[in-house]
Amino acid sequence: MRLALCLLLVAACNTPDKEDYKKNQPIEEAPAPPPTTPKPAVKKAHTADELGTCHMNATGAVTSELTTKGGKDATNISYWYKAEEQRLMAGVDGFVIDCKGADFDFKVVPGGGKKDGMPFKPKKYDFAAGKGDGVLMVMFGKKPLDKPTGSIDVTAFDSHHIAGTVDLSGTIGGAAEKITGNFDLICPDLSGCDK
Repeated sequence: MRLALCLLLVAACNTPDKEDYKKNQPIEEAPAPPPTTPKPAVKKAHTADELGTCHMNATGAVTSELTTKGGKDATNISYWYKAEEQRLMAGVDGFVIDCKGADFDFKVVPGGGKKDGMPFKPKKYDFAAGKGDGVLMVMFGKKPLDKPTGSIDVTAFDSHHIAGTVDLSGTIGGAAEKITGNFDLICPDLSGCDK
């Protein structure tokens, strides 16, 4: 009987655990997460200080200086809009630069002449007695700068900014006046802007 009991104990020790089948089952892997589409980077809007500046000096009959910030009040550029929006704009392609100061204002606008008069690239705009590719308006209160002669040299013009220098002379009521300066105006988050 002792022998039977020992054989029974040995047999019980050699039987596999009831849970042993779980150890030998293939391991189920967790399903892979669904692929995610990367979210487009959110474009940060520029602050007023990041939109560039326009700086002009007047010397002669009137001596004054102006520095204005960029933004939608300082620029209006057809090339900074998508094509479908450009078609809704009046006039020809080109740019407006508008710098307003306490003593004088400087503004250049498309002249409405040649289609490529103000191309979307750097270009030197020469003016003789007020005539050139574009219209100049320099006002000292109600008095204009008569027959401005000289140049606006646009040294950079792309979907990020327009930059250049100004060197003009003319008269105010017969007295000589000179305007010099520079501008670097950033595209103010319009549909065709490149950040």
